[in-house]
Amino acid sequence: MILWVVWCKISIIFVIFEILTTSMIFFCFFIGAVIATIVSYFTNSNCTAFIIFILTAIFSIYLIKPISKRIIKRYKSLNSNVDALIGANAIVIQKITPFNYGLIKIYGEVWRAKSDININIGEIVSVENITGTTLVVKK
Repeated sequence: MILWVVWCKISIIFVIFEILTTSMIFFCFFIGAVIATIVSYFTNSNCTAFIIFILTAIFSIYLIKPISKRIIKRYKSLNSNVDALIGANAIVIQKITPFNYGLIKIYGEVWRAKSDININIGEIVSVENITGTTLVVKK
């Protein structure tokens, strides 16, 4: 089989692994395999293509990995699901006392809420914490 076709198939395998893992390491190997494909198209030296693959992959790891870590770190700090409720404001629709749960409406949803002080209907509260399915709120 023609050598550049083999490298092309290897690069496709690395893309598939990257899609499945999203670790960016296989993307670096993919870049090395693409460059090795181009080199092997113009030469018939398997050794040269392999050395180019290794060097390009290592260079890509040192270049791309730190950049991707910064990008991923930025998006990991975004809260989602119920964690996004922390710090949000809500309106009290059923009175909250230190001994009884009340109800609040936040983002169009009704949640059970508790507080260590009395909070009347219609007051605006802020979500401090989440305990199970109950939101801990303060004025």
